[in-house]
Amino acid sequence: SDVVRDEGAMIAFGFDMLGIKPVWSSRGIVKSLEHLDIANMVENDKPRIRRDTLYTTSGLFRDLYGAHIIWLEQAVLMALDASSTTIREDYPALSLALNSALSPLGKKQNPGKESLAINHVAQRWVKDARSSLQQGRSSEEAGREAIYRIFGDAPGTYGAGVNRLVERSGSWDDRADIANVYIRRMGHAYGANISGESRQDLFTQRLSSVGNTYLGRSSNLYGLLDNNDTFDYLGGLSLAVETVKGEVPENFILKHEDNTNVSIEPLSVALLSELRGRFLNPQWLEPLMDEGYAGARTMGSEFFEYLWGWQVTNPDVVKSWVWDEVKSTYIDDRHGIGLDTFLEESHNVHVKSNMLAVMLVAAQKEFWNADQATLEQLSQQFADLIVENGLPGSGHTSPNSPIFNFIKDYVSEEQFAAVQALLNAARIEPQSIASPSSISELNPAEIEKQVNQDEALADQQLSRENSLTADYRWLFGLLALFIIIGMVRGARSPVSSKRK
Repeated sequence: SDVVRDEGAMIAFGFDMLGIKPVWSSRGIVKSLEHLDIANMVENDKPRIRRDTLYTTSGLFRDLYGAHIIWLEQAVLMALDASSTTIREDYPALSLALNSALSPLGKKQNPGKESLAINHVAQRWVKDARSSLQQGRSSEEAGREAIYRIFGDAPGTYGAGVNRLVERSGSWDDRADIANVYIRRMGHAYGANISGESRQDLFTQRLSSVGNTYLGRSSNLYGLLDNNDTFDYLGGLSLAVETVKGEVPENFILKHEDNTNVSIEPLSVALLSELRGRFLNPQWLEPLMDEGYAGARTMGSEFFEYLWGWQVTNPDVVKSWVWDEVKSTYIDDRHGIGLDTFLEESHNVHVKSNMLAVMLVAAQKEFWNADQATLEQLSQQFADLIVENGLPGSGHTSPNSPIFNFIKDYVSEEQFAAVQALLNAARIEPQSIASPSSISELNPAEIEKQVNQDEALADQQLSRENSLTADYRWLFGLLALFIIIGMVRGARSPVSSKRK
């Protein structure tokens, strides 16, 4: 996880968004937080503001850095407190709610008179608290709930659920289905007085105002296409915002591998640069080919699956032309490095089958505008490979996947018949659980008789165990006597004189 390596950079970024900064002890440990004087600060030639910020935490961060979650919550409360006097003066009906919201700060409260125009945390709190009161919530509940800003997995669970669902492409039709899974999984509130309570309603409310999202990268150890965590969390968040709000947020990657050269890149720039620099680059592909099946698996079972994940969560980034490039590189071997032949060697053929399946799913779900000739080429290759070598065993090629009906129009009748025979053989019939064919009444007298017999057997067993225990005690006593006699005799033996 990048958060383990970034030395608190993303947490500091979160503080700064709120207009809060840490105060360190002489040993370099954060001991408190304090407000930035944003009223006298300018940012990009505009007055500085306290940004209303939503934080999503992974299960790993929750487990390892629970104390940091409390620091983040305190920063949010301090941002609200910076306008607390203004709120009490302009919205006196919210005073009780405000007391409830700020209560976790205790003696750290420092009421401020900032305008809500520059304090968007307070501005949003007022809006949500008033809405909750109108819905009949108590002042205490409305105040607390309106300030929740940290959400994540339920306690003891991990992952946003997006990656698993995306990889099972036949199990969903609408991208909104995946967004709803993300919201259910990540809609658990965290803070000093709340530990993972299910509050999907509040999470959805917060998502409706998200305009930008950020993911930090503190090293080059892993890229955006190297694992499924990035599209699981950042991609899932983007999709959830799009579904709730109706607009795709601006997604950014914070690149701080070198703290002397920090930059912020749009997701599209970061992702597509990585795609061209590595996964479409023959200088990267050829060394992978030297690794045999391991290299093939990196190409197909990892890169293709992760690109597909970003396709589903961010089709605004992974556009149709990307699949044209991927197909040209991996299927047509445009670089002339023998990649098409390599992918049909030995077990590599299963990797190629899955590659073809992913591309066909992209076309079937209308992410890729492939032409008729391309669909025929891919469908026929896919059909031939699976008939000869079997299904690759991915989430895209389960026997009931809609992808097989999709390719029907692009293969011959003989090919499709062979595919159907393969699918029929691969299907597992559900096993029915046998139910009792008759019910007989239990006789209490027989039950009592059986219990008495069991007790008699238990008594006999206990008697044998006691007899064995007595025998063992006698033997141990005799052995101890022999040892004592030997020790006494040894003590009486004369000490031998030293040889001269």
